Order: sequence, then structure tokens, then C-alpha cells
Amino acid sequence: MDLAEIMATTFAIVKPTATLADASRRMIDVDTGAAAVVENEALVGMISERDLLRVFRDGGSPDQLVQERMTRDVLAASPSTAVPEAMAIMVDGKFRHLPVVKDGRVVGMISMRDLMAWASLTIRSGGHSELDEVDTAELLATINRMRTGAA
Repeated sequence: MDLAEIMATTFAIVKPTATLADASRRMIDVDTGAAAVVENEALVGMISERDLLRVFRDGGSPDQLVQERMTRDVLAASPSTAVPEAMAIMVDGKFRHLPVVKDGRVVGMISMRDLMAWASLTIRSGGHSELDEVDTAELLATINRMRTGAA
């Protein structure tokens, strides 16, 4: 299975010149923990709820621009990326949202929650053909690392 089959196609997008308050509202509207930062249809960064919490913890202002606090070197996947590969990218990178890009444009978003739901449903339904190349014990360990940050 690849990301095209399970990615969210409704996701939060903000411009680098949006305020953090605007980004927060957009994430709430879409019920997600991160937004793709897009300029001229190209992915230029990501802003997450953790980024926002750090700003406010440090006494920052909701009027700050997203470009001042976004992550700039963003890893992305393609719609044809295999689900286990996306999981590995997210675990290794220690982030919870992965933009899905095709032809230079963000076409979807996959979250840790999406991947855990896929893994759980696949295991419960006995869909072992989906997991043939994945060791179930390793998959469960990966989910644990994603949830807890454990090594």
C-alpha cells in the first residue's frame, strides 16, 4: 500500500507571511497538528502545534510571521511512497506530519495518527498481505517509538 491510498487530501496550508495566530486557526479548522507552508504553490516549510507552543512558552507573539518559526528543511514523500517507508522517515526524523508532494505541489498530508490507524487495522483484519515485507514486531516497536519517542 502506498500513501496515495491513505493520505489526507484536506490539510492545512498557510503562507510564510501568515501570522502564527492565522496558522493556529487554520490547523484548528482542519483538525490537524501541522500546516504545510506554501509559497507560489511550492512547499517551503512546515509549522506544527509544537512550534506554536514553543513560541508562546518563550513569550513570543501570535502576531509573529510563520516564516520566523517554521521548519525550513522539510522532508516530503510522494504519493507512491510505501506506508512502511513513510513511517521510517517520520520516526527517523522525529516528526508527526509528512507532506506528500507530486510535481512540486503538496497534494496530501500523512500523520502519525494515520499510519498508526493503518497499522492497527491491518493487523486486526489479518491483512498480512499488506505486511508481508514488514515484521509485525518491528511495526509495533515503530509505533511505540512514534508515540513515546523511545529509542
